[in-house]
Amino acid sequence: MKLIISKETLLEQLNRVVGAIEKKNTSDILENVLIQATPDTLKLVGTDQKIELSSSVEIQPEIPGQITAPARKLFDICKALPDGCFITIELDEQNSLHVKNQRSHFKLATLPAEAYPLLDDIPISQEVTLTEKSFKHLIEKVSFSMANQDVRYFLNGMLLDFQGTNLFAVATDGHRLAISKYKDSHDYDKEFYEKIIIPRKSVLELSRLLDSNSQLPLTLQTSENHIRIKKDNFRFTSKLIDGKYPDYQTAIPVKTNHTIILDREQFRDTLLRVAILSNEKFRSIHILLNDNTMFLHSNNPENETAEEEIDITYTGDLFETGFNVTYLLDAVNHLEGKEIKLELTTPDASAILYSDDDTGTRYIIMPVRM
Repeated sequence: MKLIISKETLLEQLNRVVGAIEKKNTSDILENVLIQATPDTLKLVGTDQKIELSSSVEIQPEIPGQITAPARKLFDICKALPDGCFITIELDEQNSLHVKNQRSHFKLATLPAEAYPLLDDIPISQEVTLTEKSFKHLIEKVSFSMANQDVRYFLNGMLLDFQGTNLFAVATDGHRLAISKYKDSHDYDKEFYEKIIIPRKSVLELSRLLDSNSQLPLTLQTSENHIRIKKDNFRFTSKLIDGKYPDYQTAIPVKTNHTIILDREQFRDTLLRVAILSNEKFRSIHILLNDNTMFLHSNNPENETAEEEIDITYTGDLFETGFNVTYLLDAVNHLEGKEIKLELTTPDASAILYSDDDTGTRYIIMPVRM
């Protein structure tokens, strides 16, 4: 195998696949990237056997072939070489991989391509097409609410809920819930109903790789155990979490008693200030509504306190509750529009945050004891 490729092109291809590869693995070959050079294409594949990423580019190698090489070392070498240079990649008779430019020469150990575990044979059951921008937007609206290493393993991921011609993304850690609806028209061949849970690592990797400005079409394919996403010469495959996701609809308050309209930026800045002196472990703040004013208060074990107030439209009885300020800030930061609405029922019931300029997105946050 021998080929010549620009640094920028090779680095782009490597950057698309290295996220699936663990730096240290019990199997040496899973620390490697698969390099496949055909007469007109260079294809790179990375996997941890739960996620598989592949990317290809049209080139004409001098000598076709395939091999696996240490992914992170190859990536770091490529990144460190001078911008604008061309890199020669060549496999010698002893199966060592040489990475060279005019003044640099690196020799890497390899393992045979035939031993690399691929996830090619997946029986696809459903397929949806949507834009790259819209899918990344959908992911980012909810992914911050995913659990991390929760014993309820099905919470350590994001739910995609296909309901006819509607698609919802849902994430919860048991204390807060994020729901967002895909807004654009779907290119469905037919309606279908399916719920799949994408693991946390896969969701974060997708968020890293997808372009928020791209209108290119993405193809989402699902099977019983996998999701596959394809765009041009890039392919992402992930195993799904096998479990039953909670009925998130039951967590949404059906009727609320109070709707508070807030300037989004003012509310965010106020929360940031009050958060400074909140308890570092519990991050709780106290909220009180009375006579067209919202009072916010925090304290910590050092007996330090912070107090702020915001003018609002509220004429009901005295209302006191408390929330994790981080959860409130996460919701406010991911909502769009100048104004947001905070809906409250009772001090012990969950609150709803949303914006009329961000239809389809709802954040439900459980209160905390003060």
